[in-house]
Amino acid sequence: EIFRHFGPALSPRAAQLQSMGLDILELRVERSYENCLRLAEHFTNHPSIKKLTYPGLASSEYYQLSKEQFNGIPGTIMTFDLSTMDDCYSFMDRLKIIRRATNMNDNKSLIIHPWSTIYAEYPEPLRMEMDVRETLLRLSVGIEDVDDLIGDMEQALT
Repeated sequence: EIFRHFGPALSPRAAQLQSMGLDILELRVERSYENCLRLAEHFTNHPSIKKLTYPGLASSEYYQLSKEQFNGIPGTIMTFDLSTMDDCYSFMDRLKIIRRATNMNDNKSLIIHPWSTIYAEYPEPLRMEMDVRETLLRLSVGIEDVDDLIGDMEQALT
């Protein structure tokens, strides 16, 4: 019954790796946050990006709320819109460092097109109600060198 509720026990090596990962979790979150903020600041007024949302930007409607609720680190995920869904696919195809994935919050930067993946089964009116647009991309920022991430996005936007 314990196995059914909690699953198998970790192997000693897996437990060691998990423990080591938890030891540096705070550093990884801080680095991801700093990278996300830099990316958001850099791309806020980029001509190819139609709308960028990140609660860590002072211009965000969620800025004050994020300061109150997130203890100075408003997250490591930002969203942005391109002109068309085809532009989104082309952009993701051209990325070299940032990877496509359906999970979020990794050491590596990951991008997803929510409309065609995690919300694909939802009816369009519900997607629109949730503000999930076909031009929306969600970026989970990792701990890579931020200048490399900026360069990767810049080259993919051209």
